[in-house]
Amino acid sequence: MKPIHAGLLLLVFLPALAAAQIPGEVSCDKGADMPRVQALVKKTAEALKKDEGTVVQQINHGDKQWKDGYYYMVVVRGTQILAHGYFSSAAGMDAAKPPYDRMFPAVKLMEKIALTKGEGCVQYDFMNPAKSGQVEHKVTYVTKVSGNLWAASGTYLLRK
Repeated sequence: MKPIHAGLLLLVFLPALAAAQIPGEVSCDKGADMPRVQALVKKTAEALKKDEGTVVQQINHGDKQWKDGYYYMVVVRGTQILAHGYFSSAAGMDAAKPPYDRMFPAVKLMEKIALTKGEGCVQYDFMNPAKSGQVEHKVTYVTKVSGNLWAASGTYLLRK
């Protein structure tokens, strides 16, 4: 096949490959109040593009502009947590390495979705602060900010 034809085929099929679901990725419609979660993440991502340092600091200090009720922001570079709106002590941890990988089990998948697809959702089990830390199924929306910087927030699985 001539190089020009291979390039044209790649242009035709690349959008379909990018849209293919990554193993472990779920539909974002599984989470309760997902539009609120997505709006918070997108607002935070835009602010991070303008002033990353200030936004990270504000999230880690509990600034309410980076929360919406029980929904809080997490900002990550690669797998290194920069800001966490619920566990501010997590800032600085590499969530993909022991012992933190057990505390943040889906971080590698979130990173892959954010950096490969630009955005998407992951389902996993996590402590629900609205229920005194009871472990429940959570759906988290992630979006790429720039480079390997990404932002996330999640909600709990819809009950049917």
